[in-house]
Amino acid sequence: MKKFFFALMLLASLSALAQYDRAVVSLTRLDYVYYNIDNPMSVAVPGLLPKEIEVTIGEDKAFLHRDPDGSNRNDLLVRPKDSTGTITVHIDERIDPNHTRSRGILRFRVVTLSSPTLYLGYVRQGDTVSLDDLLTKGYIQVKAQHEDFNFAIDEPQVLSYQFNRSDYFNLPIEVEGPRLTKEVIEMLGRARRDETVFLDNVRVRLADGRIVNLHAEFPLR
Repeated sequence: MKKFFFALMLLASLSALAQYDRAVVSLTRLDYVYYNIDNPMSVAVPGLLPKEIEVTIGEDKAFLHRDPDGSNRNDLLVRPKDSTGTITVHIDERIDPNHTRSRGILRFRVVTLSSPTLYLGYVRQGDTVSLDDLLTKGYIQVKAQHEDFNFAIDEPQVLSYQFNRSDYFNLPIEVEGPRLTKEVIEMLGRARRDETVFLDNVRVRLADGRIVNLHAEFPLR
C-alpha cells in the first residue's frame, strides 16, 4: 500500500526537473507530506544501485530514517517537524567517498491530517442507527477513522464525548473513553425510533498528536 500512496516514488523522467541536466526523478500523484507522521518514501534512479544514491533533508525540517518494512535501503520514512511550510528532498549520486553529484531536488508542502469520520458502532456519522442494536449488542463504542487513507497510520483515539438525544431536555451525559456507559444505555432505553442521537465535543487524539473536537448525529430507527 505504501508504494502506491506516497509516491515520493521517484521514477525516471528527464523532464521532471529541467534545471538539472541529469535529473531523472519525478513525483507521481502527490506533492505533500503529513506533519508529524511517518510518510513512506521510495527513491530510485535508473542505472544506479540503491547504495549509490543518497537522500537528505535538512534536519531542522524533518526526520528521515529507513523504513524497517522496506525492501531496500532507499525505502525511507519522512516525518516533518513543522505543521506548515515545505521540506526539500535532495537526491545525490555517490561518485566516491568524497564526492557526490546532484540527481534532483524535490519540494513538498507540509499539511496536517484532516478530521476523521465518527462512527457509532459500525454506523457512519449521519447514517441511521438501529436503536435495538445500541440497546442489545454488548460492545458498541464511539470510533473515529480516517477513511480511504493511503498508508497505515495509528488509528484516532476517542478520549471523551458528550451524549444526548433530541427529545432529552437535561444536560448531556459526559463520557470518558469511547464506550457507551450504563447511563447512556439507560437514556437510550427511554428513546423513540424517530429521535436523533447527538455526539458533541468528541475529543479525538490524532496520529500526529493533535487533539480535535468533533460532532456527529445519528438518526434512530
